[in-house]
Amino acid sequence: MIEVNTKPNPEAGLNVSKVAISLNSAAEFSMQFNVVGWGKFTNAEGQEVWGSTPLVSTLLKVDGDAWKNWTPDAAASDADYIANLAVNALGLEIDDTVVAADSE
Repeated sequence: MIEVNTKPNPEAGLNVSKVAISLNSAAEFSMQFNVVGWGKFTNAEGQEVWGSTPLVSTLLKVDGDAWKNWTPDAAASDADYIANLAVNALGLEIDDTVVAADSE
């Protein structure tokens, strides 16, 4: 599973702070990934916590140009390439200020 922290994008209507990506299926010259995004909210005690229900759940199909462009120099790693495709498809940006995804 690939997890990346994202910057919420109110313009896209998504208050998503974390995206999790997992392989759904693979075939010759294509792959499909499950993409799920969660947001944070402030609970009654004033603590910022992760929501228990995803705010977005969709599929990312990597084929055609996305498949052809998946080369060793397309990104630092395969995980980075897929994460960038998923985050861009949602209209979000990766939040590089957060070092690691929270495991809560």
